[in-house]
Amino acid sequence: MIAAPKIFENHLAEKNESPHFYIQQFYVECLSTFSYYIESKGEVAVIDPLRDIHQYIELSKNRNAQIKWILETHFHADFVSGHRELANLTGATIVYGPTAVANYPIKEAKDGELLPLGSVQIRVDHTPGHTMESSCFVLIHDGRDHSVYTGDTLFLGEVGRPDLAVKVGELTVEMLASYLYDSLRNKVMKLNDDVIVYPGHGAGSSCGKSIGTGKCCTIGMQKKNNYALQEITKEEFINQVLKGMPKPPQYFFHDAKLNKSGANDFSAILSEVQKALTFEEFMNYVKQGALILDTRPNIQEGVIKGAINITFMSGLVNFVGSIIKPETKLVIIGKDGEAKDSILRLLRIGYDNIFGYLDGGFEAYKSNGGELATQVQIVGLEELCNINDNWNDNVFVDVRGVGELRETGFIKGAICIALPEIEGNVDKIPKDKKLRIYCKSGWRAKIAMSILVRNGFERIMITQDGGFEDMWEKKLIERVDM
Repeated sequence: MIAAPKIFENHLAEKNESPHFYIQQFYVECLSTFSYYIESKGEVAVIDPLRDIHQYIELSKNRNAQIKWILETHFHADFVSGHRELANLTGATIVYGPTAVANYPIKEAKDGELLPLGSVQIRVDHTPGHTMESSCFVLIHDGRDHSVYTGDTLFLGEVGRPDLAVKVGELTVEMLASYLYDSLRNKVMKLNDDVIVYPGHGAGSSCGKSIGTGKCCTIGMQKKNNYALQEITKEEFINQVLKGMPKPPQYFFHDAKLNKSGANDFSAILSEVQKALTFEEFMNYVKQGALILDTRPNIQEGVIKGAINITFMSGLVNFVGSIIKPETKLVIIGKDGEAKDSILRLLRIGYDNIFGYLDGGFEAYKSNGGELATQVQIVGLEELCNINDNWNDNVFVDVRGVGELRETGFIKGAICIALPEIEGNVDKIPKDKKLRIYCKSGWRAKIAMSILVRNGFERIMITQDGGFEDMWEKKLIERVDM
């Protein structure tokens, strides 16, 4: 039996129960990801399980049920699935839709195939577009469609991005978007209006451009409110879906490969990497090339030289996945409980090269003489903006994305480089000037600061009191449009 790790933001989202079936929706906030447990007459199907599978096993044991099917809507790119370990522990069959090929035993279902589950059935609707094997699973009771589990095909108010399964010379993003258009109209939109939509992700996920809030909906409401389900031509659909599509985080491609080949079992590595280190052990790993990941939200007490500061509370996995390569060796600094949870979150996205966390956190680092970046200034919003016309010695650095710059403008004279691009563009930032870094809220500015300190920049100023919109509202800056 897998021991359940302490999870702060994993929680039960929605329940749907009848005399014939029981549905449990799980939600993980840091990934904006939903997974599902469907039970009927003692038999269970788990849809898109996370890597930490204890929750599904515990629920099935508590309800005296047996996991029969593990249904994967597609090969996920944004998290590592727990499908293989769950299958090994329960004897359940892993099911993918048509065209799926994996390096472990799976059932490649046919389009329209019915999977028996107690007194209900689950139909496999092949819906290529997000990826070619993408499929929706439809729960059927008494011959009627009850609910559809859409994975990354359909979200609330949005659809899945069609740029992750591109193959040079075979599949273009436009071709995938075309498949998605057809899948939505030939399969999803033909479902009755009262069918419940249970999506794979919620607002904040990078798997869709602008996913709406909420945990579930109906087909009828999506037909009414989702731009992608309106009466538009295929060309209009492709243009709308691709317009303003941000680059996917770099780790997406790593995770997609892991899910096809099969990752290491979560239970086998959790205790190995989620361990406390003495200062000496911690620094030995750093000397051997490990990167310090500092997850403290408040760095006023000191900036760790050489560390990357990605706050535990500020979308840890998305930022780590955007700027740190998955193969990077890591050691963690943070409060003990938060450090452990940070490691859990990193394992969920396939960052397995973790040696542990510093016992005692920043206090232990500082009291043992850990090196700090002494020239970084953390100041108030007003001081950050107060250059006093000394432009020869100061420059603003804006690390927001292009879409934000187009929408709100930026500080006149600022160097604008999106956070994920900072590492590769340090040569565009002057080392002989004091850098005043800002973003929308301050989280990305801190990350950019730590990247630049690692690259030899010394005179840096940031604030923890807000960002661009606060500066503009208080009339502290002169804004220009992009």
